[in-house]
Amino acid sequence: MANWILADDNIEIEQELRGVPVSVLKIMKRRGVPEEMFEDFVSVAPKNTYDPFLLPDLKEVCERILAVCREGKRICVYGDYDADGVTSTTLMFGLLKQFTDNVTYYIPSRFDDGYGPNKEAFKKIAADGVEVLITVDCGITSGEEIEFAKSLGMECIVTDHHILRDGMTPDCLTVNPRRSDSIYPYAELSGCGVAFKIAQGIERMCEGMDRSVLNGFLDLVAISTVADVVPLLDENRTLVKYGLEMINRRQRRGLDALMTELSLEGPIDASGISFVIAPNINALGRMGSAAAGVELLSGYHSDEELAELAAEIAETNRRRKKIQEETARICRNALENDDPGEYAPVIYAPGAHEGVAGIVAGSLKEELNKPVCIVSPAEDGTLKGTGRSTPGINLHMLFENCGDVFDRFGGHAGACGFTVKEGKLEEFRAKMQELVKELVDKDPSVLEKSLYIEKELEPEELTLSFAKSLSLLEPFGEGNPVPLFCVRFAKVTDFRKIGSEGQHLKFTVKTQDGIYLSCISFWGSDKFYDIVSSGHVDVAGELNINEYRGRRQLQMKVADVRESYYG
Repeated sequence: MANWILADDNIEIEQELRGVPVSVLKIMKRRGVPEEMFEDFVSVAPKNTYDPFLLPDLKEVCERILAVCREGKRICVYGDYDADGVTSTTLMFGLLKQFTDNVTYYIPSRFDDGYGPNKEAFKKIAADGVEVLITVDCGITSGEEIEFAKSLGMECIVTDHHILRDGMTPDCLTVNPRRSDSIYPYAELSGCGVAFKIAQGIERMCEGMDRSVLNGFLDLVAISTVADVVPLLDENRTLVKYGLEMINRRQRRGLDALMTELSLEGPIDASGISFVIAPNINALGRMGSAAAGVELLSGYHSDEELAELAAEIAETNRRRKKIQEETARICRNALENDDPGEYAPVIYAPGAHEGVAGIVAGSLKEELNKPVCIVSPAEDGTLKGTGRSTPGINLHMLFENCGDVFDRFGGHAGACGFTVKEGKLEEFRAKMQELVKELVDKDPSVLEKSLYIEKELEPEELTLSFAKSLSLLEPFGEGNPVPLFCVRFAKVTDFRKIGSEGQHLKFTVKTQDGIYLSCISFWGSDKFYDIVSSGHVDVAGELNINEYRGRRQLQMKVADVRESYYG
C-alpha cells in the first residue's frame, strides 16, 4: 500500500477562467503555472515560447552554420542512439539540407562507440572529409573528445541539453540552456528542442526560408520531448501541443509509414508517443544501429522503401521485447540470489543485454521503489551500466559523490549511464548503499512509495463534465502527470475479476453522498481483491470517461485501494 499525500486544497485562485472548474485551476497553480498563464495553458494554440537568441552562443552558431553552408564545407551531424538523439539528428540534418547537400550524419553505436562523442568515430568522420562537426543531444561533458576532433582539423559546434560538469565543457561554440551564463527563461528543453531553437534562429535570419519548414520540425520535437521525459510544462508544453498537431496531420512520410505499420489510427496523444512511437524508435539503438530511424524520419526514400524501413523497425521492437524478458529474468535471479545492496541495489548481471538493461532497471525501480543499477562486463575489462532512480533521489547527484569509481557517467536525476573502472564494482556498490542510507536516515519516507492526490472528490465533481474538463490539462507527462483523485469511506456494491485470466478487478462503490462510481484496476486482482471484498474502501485513481457501445460512463482507473470504515 502506498503512502497517500493529499495536496493542499486551500490554495486561492484570484483569476478564474470561464468554463474551467476551480479545482482544475488549482491543479494548474500547484504545478507552477502562473495565473496570468492559465488561458495560454489550456489553449489549443498556446503562445508560450521564448526568443531563441537568449540562449548563449545561439546567434553565433546560426551565423556560423549559414556561413559554412555557403562556403560548401562538408558538415557532419553527430547524434545519439535514443529517440531524442534520432529526432535531434533528423531535425538538424533536415535543417542543413535546406542550405547545402554537403552534409552527412553519424549515429554512434551503443555497443561499438558507447554514449556520446567518441574518438574512434571522429577518426572515421574526419577521414570522410568532414570539416565541421555539429553535435546534437550530446557533447556537453566531452571536452577531451571535442579537443581531439579539433586536432583532426574539424571545427566543432556542440548543442546539448544535459547537465554540465565542471572542467568538462568543450572549448567551442556551445548551445545548452543549462549553461550558468544563460538568461534563457526555461532550461528543460529536450536535445531536439535545443536543435529546434537553432532552426528557429536560422529561420529568423533567413528571409528566404519558408516558415512551413520550421513548423514541419515540430513533430520531431514532440516525440523527443515526450520520449526523453523532460517536463511537459512551460515552453515544452507549447512545442508538444503543436507537435502533436503535426503528427496527426501525418505529413512526415516516414512517420506516417511507421504509424501505418503499427496500426496507429485516430488522434495521437502524448501516451501514443510514450507507449508506441518512442519505444519503436528506441528499439533500434537498443538492438543495433539507430541510423534506420534517421533514414525513416528524414524521408529521403520512396514510399516502398519507407514502408520496408517501418516494417524493419517494428520487427526490431518485437525482438527487443523478447530479449528484455530474458534480461529481466537474469536480473531478478541476481537480485534474489546475490547481495546487490539493501538501499540501492547494484545488480551484477553477466548476460544482461546492454540495450534493454535501462528498461529493466526502470521496472525494478518501480517495484522496489529504490534506485537500481544494472552492470555487466564490457570487453575492455570495465563494467558498463545503467541506473534508474525514484523521484525523491537524484541519481546524478549520488554519482557525483561516488568518488573515482567511474571512467565516465552522464544523465540526469532519474536516469544515468556509466562505466565502472576495473575492480571498482564493490566500492561502487558500497558507496551507493552509504549515500542512500544517509538520505533514509534523514528522511525515512524517501524510500516509501507515495501517491500524490490532488483532492478528495466532491459530489459535483463525480460527473462526466468534470472528467471531461480534466482534458484541458493535456498533454500529460513528466511534471504534468495525469491527476489522481480519491473517494473515501465508500461502500463496495459489487466486484468481480475480469480478463482472460482474471487478472483485472472491476468494482463499483457507493459514496457517502449516494453516488455510484465504477472502478477498474488493471492487473489488480491479486493485489486488491481481499481489500475490495472487505466491503468498505478508500479508492484513489484517475477519473476518466469510459465509452462502450455508444454509452459514456464515469470511471476511476484505480491507482490504489485501502480498507476503510464509515466515519
